[in-house]
Parts: sequence; C-alpha cells; structure tokens
Amino acid sequence: MQERLTWLESNGYIQDNVINHTRTTRFLMPLIGVSEFSLKHINPKLLINAHCTGTDDNLIYIILNKLEFLEESEAYLITQNLNEHFIDHIDDEQEHILIYQVPQHFEDDYNKILLGKYSHTSTFYKEVLCRIYGISSNTTSHLPTIYDCLYPTALKRKLYAEELDVEINLIDEVSSKPNLDYEIFKTIKELKENYEPEGSNR
Repeated sequence: MQERLTWLESNGYIQDNVINHTRTTRFLMPLIGVSEFSLKHINPKLLINAHCTGTDDNLIYIILNKLEFLEESEAYLITQNLNEHFIDHIDDEQEHILIYQVPQHFEDDYNKILLGKYSHTSTFYKEVLCRIYGISSNTTSHLPTIYDCLYPTALKRKLYAEELDVEINLIDEVSSKPNLDYEIFKTIKELKENYEPEGSNR
C-alpha cells in the first residue's frame, strides 16, 4: 500500500476507506484552478491530498498516488504544464507531488482561510467556490457545507453554538480553524519520523 495512505489510515485520517481531506484540498486548491472533483473524475483514488506551506511562500502541494495509478498521475502531470500557477514537481517513488504558486490576487483569501476566517474572504473567492461546491445549506445539524462556511446564517450559528454549548454571540465562523500540523506539507519520511498528529479537521 502507498506509504502516505498507510500513515493516514493508522493515524485516523481515513475512515471507512474515505480520506479526511485537508482544508487545503477543499478551500485552497481552487485558487490555483484545480478542484477535487476534476481529479476524482480522472480516478476517484488518484488524489491523496493537497497541502500548503503556511504563510511562508503561499505554495500548494497536490499529492497524487503514483504507486497505484502511474499512467493517470503522469498524464495529469503533463497537462499541468498548461496551468499558469504550476511551478514545479517532485517525482517520488510512490507519488507525484505537484507544486503551485497561489496567485497574488488570492493571497489575502489564502491567509484568511488558514486563520479559519472563511466568511471574511472576498466575494470573488466565494464565487469560485460556489461554482465548484454549489449553494446548498445544511439546516438540520451543525455540520456545515462549504456554502455554510462562506455564508453562515443565524440558524447555522445557532446550531453550531448548541453543538459547542456556548452562547451564539461567541460564534463568528461555523467551522473550526484548519489544523496547520495536518495542512502543511510533509514528505512521507517526515511524517513517519517527526510528526505526531494533534487531531484531524472537523
């Protein structure tokens, strides 16, 4: 089995054969013109995860499962030479790691997402995500859709406050901040040697 996937599974980031994707995958990957759905369309298991570099240099790393999907991952790598934000890649034995630069006009949104300020992002950014994820809202529980995170309603804040057992006036966002230990890119070797997870994103 691919070693990164083995690490994810042993540390609780894979449940019922489904990866608990990073916030980078859901909220930041669209900034460089890539969505999880476009990759899943090629093969549902091709994408392992996307990671970032924090606020140091605003890079996004997309990790593809080369070990199990060599042909698909190499074909996708070739197509990314047409992506203006694609700057480099790491050809690992088990995975293709594609590296992208976040465009300057999205840098403020990038930083706000890392701070968990989803609803404070720009209108343009929100439109990009809504085109990908739609505008559905979950009105029956505290669990948010992407749209709920971008446009939290009074009802959603109430449900989230009830789940956390706090006053509603303390609720600004309806999803937790990204766990940066999980978000920031690490090689397989670094994961196995140096990283003890503090918990997965919820």
